[in-house]
Amino acid sequence: MIKDFGYYFSKTISYLFHPLLIPSLSLWFIFHTNSYIGFIVPPVLQQALYAVVFIATFIFPVLSTWLLLFTGRIHSLELETLEERRIPYLLTAIYYSLGYYLLTTKVTLPEPLNLVLLGANISVVLTMLINLRWKISAHSVGAGGLIGVLLGFSHQLEINVLNELMLAILIAGLIGYARLRLQSHNSSQIYLGYLLGFLCEFLLFLFL
Repeated sequence: MIKDFGYYFSKTISYLFHPLLIPSLSLWFIFHTNSYIGFIVPPVLQQALYAVVFIATFIFPVLSTWLLLFTGRIHSLELETLEERRIPYLLTAIYYSLGYYLLTTKVTLPEPLNLVLLGANISVVLTMLINLRWKISAHSVGAGGLIGVLLGFSHQLEINVLNELMLAILIAGLIGYARLRLQSHNSSQIYLGYLLGFLCEFLLFLFL
């Protein structure tokens, strides 16, 4: 692959909007929408939520992946093959589940926040299971989940999230372009990733 501007731009997008960062980004979107959530959750609790979510969904998975690389269990942080994805994805699912358990059993959160965390947990577990046999795009799962969160919030709380939604769609488009440009996934793996992430979040708001 020729490393031109498009290549480096795609690499940057892939790192900036890494799927492990999407739960933290979703929290930021939620607390900055025009809803009661940002008002009833005090700033101290918001900061604690950011910390726990970031540690459970980003720090622990990244450290584990680096450890697997250092010990030779994987050959690249890109996790290009199904075999290399299995252990990191399993560990990530465990960390997400522990984070969800901790936040929902030790802290009383508004129900919409619980749904967001549950949706993220479900999407990670399903992504892990799918990747046992087929290479779905985790990046697009995260992007689809972010859109599902915003539309779910809009539906349940009857608020206008048009600006946030447009930004999320732009992010999703950039992610799709980046993964295709880097030849990390084909279009089917990306589009089905969008759909999986979206449904895991939006259906919870629709039916729970």
